[in-house]
Amino acid sequence: MHSWRYLIVICAIACTNAQIIPLSNYCRHVHNWCTCEPQANLVRISCLDEYAMILQITDTGNNIAMSYYASGNIHWLPRLNISQVAQFEFDAYNYWPETFFAELLDTLGVEQVLSIQFRDRSIETNEQSKPNKDEYELDIKAEDIGAKNVSTWLFSEVPMLEYFKYESHQRVLSESIFHAFHNLSTLELRLAVHHLPLRLFSSIAHSLHTLSISNPYKFHFQPALLQELQQLRNLTLQLARSPDDQSKQRLSPLFISMPQLEELHLSRATSYVNATMLRGSYNLHLIGINKNPDLSELPSELFHDQGNLTKLDLSRNGLAKLPMDLFNGLTKLQLLDLSNNRLANLSSELFTSLTSLSTLMLNQNSLTSLDPTTFGNVRSLNLVDMRGTQFYGVKLFMPFEALVCTNDDVCQYKSADWECDPQCICWVQRHTQQLSVDCRGAQLKELPLLPHTTLVQTTLKLKNNSISQLPVANGIVGYANVTKLSLANNLLSSLDAVQQLPNNLSFLDVRGNQISVFDQDFINYMTNNTVNLALGGNPLSCDCSALPLLGFVRAQPQRIQDIGDIYCSEWPDRPFQQLDVGELCPSYILLVGCILGGLVIIICLFSVVYLIYQQELKIWLYNHNLCLWFVSEEELDKDKTYDAFISYSHKDEELIGELLPKLETGLHAFRVCLHGRDWLVGDCIPEQIVRTVNDSKRVIIVLSQHFINSVWARMEFRIAYQATLQDKRKRIIIILYKELQHFEGIDSELRAYLKLNTYLKWGDPLFWSKLRYAMPHNRRVLKGQKKHAGPLI
Repeated sequence: MHSWRYLIVICAIACTNAQIIPLSNYCRHVHNWCTCEPQANLVRISCLDEYAMILQITDTGNNIAMSYYASGNIHWLPRLNISQVAQFEFDAYNYWPETFFAELLDTLGVEQVLSIQFRDRSIETNEQSKPNKDEYELDIKAEDIGAKNVSTWLFSEVPMLEYFKYESHQRVLSESIFHAFHNLSTLELRLAVHHLPLRLFSSIAHSLHTLSISNPYKFHFQPALLQELQQLRNLTLQLARSPDDQSKQRLSPLFISMPQLEELHLSRATSYVNATMLRGSYNLHLIGINKNPDLSELPSELFHDQGNLTKLDLSRNGLAKLPMDLFNGLTKLQLLDLSNNRLANLSSELFTSLTSLSTLMLNQNSLTSLDPTTFGNVRSLNLVDMRGTQFYGVKLFMPFEALVCTNDDVCQYKSADWECDPQCICWVQRHTQQLSVDCRGAQLKELPLLPHTTLVQTTLKLKNNSISQLPVANGIVGYANVTKLSLANNLLSSLDAVQQLPNNLSFLDVRGNQISVFDQDFINYMTNNTVNLALGGNPLSCDCSALPLLGFVRAQPQRIQDIGDIYCSEWPDRPFQQLDVGELCPSYILLVGCILGGLVIIICLFSVVYLIYQQELKIWLYNHNLCLWFVSEEELDKDKTYDAFISYSHKDEELIGELLPKLETGLHAFRVCLHGRDWLVGDCIPEQIVRTVNDSKRVIIVLSQHFINSVWARMEFRIAYQATLQDKRKRIIIILYKELQHFEGIDSELRAYLKLNTYLKWGDPLFWSKLRYAMPHNRRVLKGQKKHAGPLI
């Protein structure tokens, strides 16, 4: 029995569903011989001599990591029922049969796995001893592998697997180890072998995009091994230096068979680089050749075919010199890293062809002197890192904007159009890219010249000078790029924030000046920005003009760095923010009270006038087409055909002839229905009366003696009256055409209606205004609308 080892299995289950599964549920299917303990977001499961497991529940994805130390199959696995696992970490201490992995996932209830990290721990179990160093130097042939009977790891198919990391101490790798992985896109190998089988990647060549191989011992590649990887885009390798010419020949065609290759990392690759090893790799965007202390020089034609290269990392080698034409043709290169080499000097023509280079890393070299024009033609250059080069000498000729860093904290700012004022000190903080122009105590009366830059932001330190006025922000070159402005202890008496402060300002220090008022415009500007302030030491006027500042200080105290140092001259013992409004401006309270009192009086007067003349006011507004939202009718009758139906006796048609032109034309045009014009001939009269009343928003009754004597007219009123009672809306408009002679013949409903409601009298001077107001109110005039409807059908 193997010694007890703690196995960790981490399973993170994303909260894709709204319902949370209790941790105790994962312990239901654990055998009694095993232990299961839920805790916080963990479930700890272990079975003696088989496995130990920690199940972790998070919302970042479904992950499992498992270690296996059983001698055979596992008998007491829990059922987790996880549909997809993002990462499966596995530590294995004993070998297993070929179908083991598929059966393991099936028993756990795992349907898909996206990523596997496998660690071989069998050497700890078998307590294998390491072979001597000479044995590792052998170049094992393919035929030798087949002759050896060694144990190996076998993997069955894993659905949806995209990433596989394999760490093993084995000196021999089986050719079929990855043949069950058909959709693998990323493969990372941490090996200890001398030889890789030729058909190792045959089953994944069609899908593999990223391949990383790390090996602590020397081994050799045969070109045919990588020729199948036509889709590979990212390759990281460790190649061994080989003393024989045959091994050197192997490097030449190594990458030409990968037309899609974009990134090549040869970290600790080889101390010998063949001049043609990169030939034909036209799509490479990034090349890294690192950590070769014996690599002292490079062939001049090494990067001959890399016209698309944008990043070249040659750091941590032993390079002592570079050919003058090494970088010819690299017109798209943006970053060149030559740090941590043994370069003592550089040719002035070395970088001439690098027309897109923006970053050059030369730190940790042996540079002691440079030609002043070394970088003069690289006008795209923004940063030159020369830390640790022992270069303290000549002034570099750089007729463009760039940073030159010579230590870990500070860089020099180079520009063809600007030099630091002789009375100031100028430097750039390397980590923040902030240009500091320090002119403290220089007796300046105006701002110094500043660079017009887009590369860095400017901090301007002008403390203890004699500046009495700031320039217009757009009136001086470079001032608009200032983000921090220190003007403490100067002679400023006023400050126009809108005109005089840079737009990108984040900090303003005006302590110890002669500013007595920070006016409303200044406060409005600060309210609409995020500028932090230092305002103490100014002789503030403690009157009504200080109210805007008091409101700002109380509303946003976190933006005033010295809030406790702001005082009024009248109250030197009380901080400004503790003063009351009444103390600063006694008349302010009276003014506010007068304004509020006046508003209350105006509102009361308007309310009284409205209550007394409500009807007349609405009529006037409607007739002048004003405030229709105030007098317009709700759109409850928007589906009705007519605005009004006129009920009259045919003996009063003289009045109809005057009503129609006024109602159907003009600014407020209405759709009017007349029984003599719009009814169907031959249709039932009672039915037509009912239908017309229901289809009309108003019913206009032309009340006369003739109307009272008409049976049909009285029927029209009764139907309209019933409709009014039913929907509780005033729909009847009565026009008293002529004085009635016999009231005895009036129906009881009509007599009651006349007693309880007002009516219009023909001949009234305001007759037309009152009639239009009594009609349906439209919120806008509909031009081109039909003036009347056709016959009712």
